[in-house]
Amino acid sequence: MMTKKFYFISPLVLFCAFLLDGQLATLVSNLLPGSFTIGVYLLMILGIYLNFYLPLGYSLFLFAVVGLVYDLYYFNLIGIAMTLFPLAIYFIYFFYQNLRFRMGTNLVILLVIVFFVECASFGLARLFHLTNLSLFLFVIYHLLPTLIFNLILLLGLHPFLNTLFYKHQ
Repeated sequence: MMTKKFYFISPLVLFCAFLLDGQLATLVSNLLPGSFTIGVYLLMILGIYLNFYLPLGYSLFLFAVVGLVYDLYYFNLIGIAMTLFPLAIYFIYFFYQNLRFRMGTNLVILLVIVFFVECASFGLARLFHLTNLSLFLFVIYHLLPTLIFNLILLLGLHPFLNTLFYKHQ
């Protein structure tokens, strides 16, 4: 099951992943040509792996707090990520009730979660008049590069994360 040490270390790991998300997104977006931007979802990748080690209530609380910090840092508006991150974690728990933990399953779940979070945040940002970007430009210049990059990131991190979370290979 879960050790107390891991229970207390997981918030620190998620906070470091939050910091890495922003730095990686800026780095990769600056390397891309034109107006392409990337959203890095290392938090959701870790959420897939933490799913087996943390109780649902604690994970929802952790991701709500991370969502609050994310909202304050990126949107200056509380509510978008604070709502979507725990909902995404709940979906991860829901999916793994009937699915086995495999690389292909992880890729599909990551695709679904990133698509859901990106589209819902875009829709809420449009609703709150935080952006006037068209749906076409959002899909071409942000959503597709984000999905592709996060799939490549999961493929690259999978061996490393499997050694960290050895129990559920």
